This record gives sequence, C-alpha cells and structure tokens, in this order.
Amino acid sequence: MTQQSKNEKYAELIKESNPGQCQACGGMVSMEKVNLEDFQDGKLFLMEGIPAYVCQECGEVWVPEPIIKEFENMIETTKKHHQATKKNKKGGNKNEKK
Repeated sequence: MTQQSKNEKYAELIKESNPGQCQACGGMVSMEKVNLEDFQDGKLFLMEGIPAYVCQECGEVWVPEPIIKEFENMIETTKKHHQATKKNKKGGNKNEKK
C-alpha cells in the first residue's frame, strides 16, 4: 500500500470517528498530523504524519482505534522480523560450502 493510499485510508477513518469536541475539556478539536511513538525494549517505534484530532484548548490528542491497532501490528511485525534476523545470523548459513 502506498503512503498516499494509507493517508487516504487514515483520513477516512478520522472522518468516521470525529469526536466533535474534546472528551477531556470540552474544547474544539481539529484534524492535524501527529507522530505516534512507543519506546519498548530499548527501541523507539515511530509512525509519522498520522491524521488525528487535537484539542485546540488542552492539546489532548485523539487517534482512532484502527490506527492504533495498525501501529501495534507494525511494532509486533518489526519485533518478529528482528528476532528472525538475529536467529539467522546466530545460526549461520547451513547451506554454505566449506
């Protein structure tokens, strides 16, 4: 999936999930691009330019659940890939000629 089609998908999810007003303070929210960050096991996972609703009064950020789930899936996929890569490096290439 291209970055543009992902952004269109996210924008559609955002429109369907408009909270109307901030659930924390009741202020007005507007759609802005934000970065999602999660620090796990000494690694920073980052998803940039995600559309989200941001309160203009208190700064509360609201990201729809499907986007959060996609971010979590991205982290898990990256961890599995990293573990598989580490395992392959430790085991070496068994088909290698000596």
